[in-house]
Amino acid sequence: MKTGDLFDYAESVRLKEAGMTKAATNNPSGLELARTTAIEICPVGEAITADDVFRSMMERGFVKCIGPASGSLFKSGRWAFTGDRVKSMRKTNHARELKVWRRIF
Repeated sequence: MKTGDLFDYAESVRLKEAGMTKAATNNPSGLELARTTAIEICPVGEAITADDVFRSMMERGFVKCIGPASGSLFKSGRWAFTGDRVKSMRKTNHARELKVWRRIF
C-alpha cells in the first residue's frame, strides 16, 4: 500500500464531517435534548464539557448518552473551543480527552 493511499487530509476531513452528519441525523432528538441541556446548565461565558451535559441528563432521568452524535453536541454555533482539554471522568470513556467549550451566546 502506498502512503498516498493512507494520507489525505482533505479526504480525512470530508469523512469526519460525513460521519458526524450521519450520527447526528440518526439521533436528532437525543442530540437536540443534549444541546438544550447544555444551554440550560451553562450560562453565557462559562465553560462546559460533554461529561457535564451527560451528568445533567442522567440526573434529570434522560438518556445516559447519545452515542456518536455526541461529536456534534457543541456544533450549534453557541460554543467556542477554549483550547483546553480535560480527561473524561466517565468510566466508559477510559479517561479520553474532552474539549472544553465556552458558551458565547
